[in-house]
Amino acid sequence: MTVSGNVVPLHGPRRDAGQAVDGLPPKVLIEWTAWLRERIVPAWRPGEWDGETRLFSGDVDHAGTAVFRCDVAACDALTRIRRGLCATCEKTHRAGSLGLKEFKAAYVPDRNRVISGERADCRVQGCPRDSVLWGLCNAHGSLRHKDLQRDPGSELEEWIERQSPYGPSPACLVAGCRYDARATWGLCGIHQSRWKKATAASRGRRSAPPAAWLEKQAPFLNVHQFSLAPLHPVARLEMLYALQQRDERGQKIDPVAVRQAVSHLAERAESIATATAGQLPSGTQANVDALVRETHRILRSAFDRFEGIDPRCRDVLDLAELGVKSLRGGITQRPLGLDVTDIRQPWLRQILVTFIAETKPNTTEARRGLRVCSAVSRALDTRPGGGVDPSALVFVDMNAVVDTFRVLPKLDGGPMSSKQRGGLLSFFFKILDYNRAAGHLDGMSASFARHSSHVIKAEEVDEDDVGKALPESVIGQLDDYVDLLGQGATHGKMTPEQVQAMARAVYELLRDTGRRPYEIAELRTDCLEHADGEWLLIWDNRKGRRLNRRLELERDTVETVRTWRAVRETLDLPTGSEGFLFPPAGENGKIRHLGSEQIAAMIRKWADSVPVLLSEEFDRNGDRVPFDRSLIYPYAFRHSFCQRYADAGVRIEVLRELMDHKSMQTTQRYYRISHKRKREAVNVMRLHTVDRRGRSAPMASATAYEARSVAVPFGNCTEPSNVKAGGKACPIRFQCAACPSYRPDPSYLPAIEDHIRSLKADKEMAVMMEADEFVVKNLDDQVAAFQGTAVTMRKLAEAMSPEERNEVEEASSVLRKVRATQGHGGAVSLGMPGLPGRRGGSTA
Repeated sequence: MTVSGNVVPLHGPRRDAGQAVDGLPPKVLIEWTAWLRERIVPAWRPGEWDGETRLFSGDVDHAGTAVFRCDVAACDALTRIRRGLCATCEKTHRAGSLGLKEFKAAYVPDRNRVISGERADCRVQGCPRDSVLWGLCNAHGSLRHKDLQRDPGSELEEWIERQSPYGPSPACLVAGCRYDARATWGLCGIHQSRWKKATAASRGRRSAPPAAWLEKQAPFLNVHQFSLAPLHPVARLEMLYALQQRDERGQKIDPVAVRQAVSHLAERAESIATATAGQLPSGTQANVDALVRETHRILRSAFDRFEGIDPRCRDVLDLAELGVKSLRGGITQRPLGLDVTDIRQPWLRQILVTFIAETKPNTTEARRGLRVCSAVSRALDTRPGGGVDPSALVFVDMNAVVDTFRVLPKLDGGPMSSKQRGGLLSFFFKILDYNRAAGHLDGMSASFARHSSHVIKAEEVDEDDVGKALPESVIGQLDDYVDLLGQGATHGKMTPEQVQAMARAVYELLRDTGRRPYEIAELRTDCLEHADGEWLLIWDNRKGRRLNRRLELERDTVETVRTWRAVRETLDLPTGSEGFLFPPAGENGKIRHLGSEQIAAMIRKWADSVPVLLSEEFDRNGDRVPFDRSLIYPYAFRHSFCQRYADAGVRIEVLRELMDHKSMQTTQRYYRISHKRKREAVNVMRLHTVDRRGRSAPMASATAYEARSVAVPFGNCTEPSNVKAGGKACPIRFQCAACPSYRPDPSYLPAIEDHIRSLKADKEMAVMMEADEFVVKNLDDQVAAFQGTAVTMRKLAEAMSPEERNEVEEASSVLRKVRATQGHGGAVSLGMPGLPGRRGGSTA
């Protein structure tokens, strides 16, 4: 296929793609049915499909049939739900008080049922006729009735032993019906009632049913069966062809859904392929509507091929026909439509369809290709000639295309990041390059090509932007409404209380661990590990291809997992989900755990249900404004977790390990502090420095704070020689708490507390080594001195007004983040020149 090539007809006269056909002329009808018969597999589904009777009887052991045995141990009936209950057992369970597990194990149905749907034979030995009343056939039942009239006390078993069997009755005239016929019209009781109802309006004595009526009758059907007999002869072939196409794609056949679809179409469409939209079901059951719509799409594509039309030329493409893959890697089972009418240049539409048909991308990539080609089409529309002739395109046209991507908005009209816009532009070049390499664009101008200037520059990042992390005050408000989590939501067979328990566990794990939503969804039941006195969470980082990662947990988070596991023990778990902490909603599907999209819906619904949610901003009246609830989604809790540790001054290399980031730059984003915010923090903190006695010793200016101070892990130093040496020439070996040059401020309180713990550990080691007493005493004195400094810091904070305390806490957070990126011992730089010094470290 080239940009100038024509489609070669495959069969019959050509018509426009997608054109509706109200009726089929006799000649076309004959050719169409012959075309279908050539492609229908006669030996399809042996043991299930009977072509002569047009009856499908699903095999419970066939993976492609949606028929299963009732999950009650003592029941042999069938159901369309895997690990579900049959209709009778479901009704009994709902009326009782037993839990589902106990009911499945203990309940015994009080009637004899067999999975085939056939009636048992008459209880008279040797009588092959169907049992009806008292386990007897009609003939023996009549004799028994007369016997009871003569002798009401007659015992049934003794009476049965005295009876002789009758010969077999003829089968019902309806094809596939397993029941015995009655004498009147050769019909079983069910079909005789139907025939009476059909002829109720006729006068006089009813006649035997005609062959035309018998041909369209379905036998009595069980849950595992459907019949195509009620359909018009053409529609039968069409439905059978569509079912075989679905089966080839790996889609399951649901006999109940097919039976309901047949019932709807029987009186509405002689041909499904040429049916109008009004003949298709609407507002019935969702699965039946979907089945009929899909059947119609399959047959419309088949009819296009029959008439010589390439399905790829239609305005709405069938992705299943093109072999597009699902997100999980297999061919998509659902024929999703791709509307390409907005692409007005024929060559552009063709290269998109060719790319999809030949590279077999997944559904997301196919829709992405549609989006980029639609954007290119709009750009070329504004150029001379509208970009219709590919041979006339020049370099300026490509510039116009690139300029369109530079300002491309999101689908909702909002601004799109430069990274996303660049990715979409690259995807267009990918489609273009593929078609050129495959020889599909031989007629295109060589100047319509990518150049090194065709890039979208990265946007400058606003360092004052807090990103996507939720403020801690908002998370605190959400915590007050955890009881609303999961309310009104359904999840398979779980009770409302169980759904709420699962939702709460998911939320608390998102909040307390900072793992990605899919990582929470994929947690295993054995995700907890106790080692060296600490509890660890075992999780998989599939994004980074690093499995069995460990994360230390707080005791409350461990209890969250344990509490949910206790609830999980009471569940009737879907098949295949036994190893996962959070089970899926149902039996079908390849994913056997909770989906990340389900977590997103759960959090979204919860956020909308919270009555009041206030931000940290204030309006003109000084009142807090409502928080934007659209910012509350599962991944935001990961950002919040990381931001929480960054604000606490955790070193960047430690936080990188905690978040399992591959690149340090990813972690660095949470530490970004603008020059303005640094200077504001220093201006606040210079007023709150104290000496080692706790007396106020403010710096004269921000410049003095920087120039006269050298940062150490637990405070500032103003000793002149140490300042000149960059903090590497302390005269008393960094015993700061005893030094008059020590100038701590509240931003160092966490570091001071860490240093106290370190000194205590050193003291314990000294004692174990039996060091001299003066060493132990020195460590004790340092601990006491630094504890006094910590107490002073706390008292100063308590004495502040709320407004001043908030200001100091914010400045402390900023300075701790700066120090965390610079490492211990790094000064808070404001971009000022350093003090001059001679080589070799001399400052003289």
